[in-house]
Amino acid sequence: MNIIKQITKYPIKGLSGESLENVFLQTNQVLPGDREFAFARSNVNYDPENPVYLKKTNFLALVKEEKLAKLKTEFNSSSQQLKIKIDNQIVLNEKLINQENISNVEYFFQKYLNLSHEEKPMLVRGMENKTSRLKHSFSDLPNKVISIINLKSIQDFESKLDRQISPIRFRANFLIDGDEPWEEFDWIGKKITLGSSILKVFKRTQRCGATNVNPENAERDINIPNEIKNNYGHFDLGVYAQVIKGGLVSINDRLEII
Repeated sequence: MNIIKQITKYPIKGLSGESLENVFLQTNQVLPGDREFAFARSNVNYDPENPVYLKKTNFLALVKEEKLAKLKTEFNSSSQQLKIKIDNQIVLNEKLINQENISNVEYFFQKYLNLSHEEKPMLVRGMENKTSRLKHSFSDLPNKVISIINLKSIQDFESKLDRQISPIRFRANFLIDGDEPWEEFDWIGKKITLGSSILKVFKRTQRCGATNVNPENAERDINIPNEIKNNYGHFDLGVYAQVIKGGLVSINDRLEII
C-alpha cells in the first residue's frame, strides 16, 4: 500500500520547503505556490510578462550555492512575509511587497554569497499580473510537474551506502511510503490517483549535484548521482507526474495505480 507521508511546496527556488497537511492539485499545474519565486543571476533576462523556461543554472540553487542550505526560510504566501534564520537567529525579515523590501532581500543574498555589486541577484516571480494564479514555475523542467519520491527507494539506497540519506536532499513534492523500493519506475506511462486527483507519471527524475549538499550542515558530503550510478546503473531517483484531473490530496491518502 502506497501512502502519502509528506507534502511539500518550495515557494522560493533553492530555499526551504513548506510542509502541508493537504493541497488541492489543479489540472496541468504544479503544486500551488511551488517555485513561485526564484533569484535570477544578474545576467539573466527574465520577462515576467512573457515568462519562458530557463535552466536552473540561471538561478541561485544548491547545485552551485551550497551555502543556501544553511538558511532556514519561512514564507507566508498570504502576507508575502519572508523570514530567514541562520542557527536559529533571524537574519532577514521582509515582506516581498514593494521594490524597497525586495531590494533589501536581494542585497542580503548578494552579501551572504559574497557576490559583487554587478552580480547582485534579482528576485523574480512567476505570477500572472498581481493575481494568485501561477503563470510560471521556476522548476527544473519546462513542464508543470509534480515530483514524487518513494521512501522505500531511499531506504534501499541507504542500505547500499550504510549511511542515512535525508529525503530533503531530493526536494520532492510528495514523499510516499511505497510497497517496494524502485517500484515507482514501473509507474512510467501509467495513471495514478493521489487522493481525489489523477496524475500521469511520465519521467524518471535524474539527479544532479544539488543532492550532494547535506541539508543539515550545507556541506557537499557525498556524491549522490555517482553513488546511484555505482549501485544501480543509472542516475535516477523519484519520478515526475502531470496532473490530468484536479482534486484534494491529504497526508495519509493512498497512491494507487489505475
